[in-house]
Amino acid sequence: MGIRFVIVFSIFLSILYFSQLLVIYVNQFIFEKEMTNLCYAFPLITIVIFSLLFFIIKKLNESIYCFIYVIMGLYMGYLLYIFQVALIIRILYFFILIPKNINAMLLYIIPLIICIYGIINALKTKIEKITLKYQGYKNKINILHLSDIHLGAIHQKNSVIKIVNEIQELEPDIVVITGDMADGSLKVKPDWLMPFDNLEIPILYVTGNHEEMNPKIDMINAVNTTQIKYIGRHENFKYKGVNFIGVDFGYDLRKSLLNVKQEEDVPNVLLSHIPILSPEELAKYNIFLFLAGHTHGGQLFPFQILAYYANTCFSGLYSDKNKKHHVYVSEGVNNALVPMRVGSNRVFPLITIQGDN
Repeated sequence: MGIRFVIVFSIFLSILYFSQLLVIYVNQFIFEKEMTNLCYAFPLITIVIFSLLFFIIKKLNESIYCFIYVIMGLYMGYLLYIFQVALIIRILYFFILIPKNINAMLLYIIPLIICIYGIINALKTKIEKITLKYQGYKNKINILHLSDIHLGAIHQKNSVIKIVNEIQELEPDIVVITGDMADGSLKVKPDWLMPFDNLEIPILYVTGNHEEMNPKIDMINAVNTTQIKYIGRHENFKYKGVNFIGVDFGYDLRKSLLNVKQEEDVPNVLLSHIPILSPEELAKYNIFLFLAGHTHGGQLFPFQILAYYANTCFSGLYSDKNKKHHVYVSEGVNNALVPMRVGSNRVFPLITIQGDN
């Protein structure tokens, strides 16, 4: 267990504890009750359950682990919106006196409605069709860009079957997967990936940050049991006149591109997980299109705000002023930890590259 994981896990537990305390505080404030020792104990109990989930239950029984993982994910999504409503109620109390029954409805019913919407929205697929023109390109290629499939405790083989069925309906020429095929919550089994073999088209894959928790080598080994072609070690794949370049998470992307073979007078398409390059910067590396994921489009409001400022490109298509270099950031296929989407979409981008005639 690395020190980085310990730090991140400790920060997460601290946020979980104090957000629950705030909700309990607002609840007591509304109903004019004092906080008891039990009020402080309840958040600690949830932290203990969460810790046991990761360090003990996971090793003892996989089915129980997956069930509790989903319940905890739903609880954290619900808590996120109770937390936000609790903050709003507390602020409003400085200005107006709200009846207790209305407060109770605001505090518990509205977050529940938001979460039900989030669960339903996470299952709906948005098809986004984009056409990009490359001067002198003689072919036409339809690229289906998938990212953040997050196979693990929540999404497993049935999720892959659904994805494959959706791919077949769209009839792309090639599928590219830009990282986070694994979630890290549970090691991906090769059997989960087998439905991809039903596709009779090339499938390219590079890793993301979550594969580091799978761990990465096991994820790559699982991928290599299928027809999916792993190209994350600075490899090229030429198809229908397009040069695909793969760079895994963990490499210095800018240094990597200096040592990767870019083709002249053909569309160079870069596959990497984190969108750290702007369209203007792509010109220096002769990259026509950079496909990335990672941001989830924020996944849950208000994380869109954080994701927007934390990434060079946040969601969707970005182009330079001459429309010669493009970045597309996918909001992803599945979700991390919390099985909900509020303010983001499950996206299947179908990107067509064709000549400019």
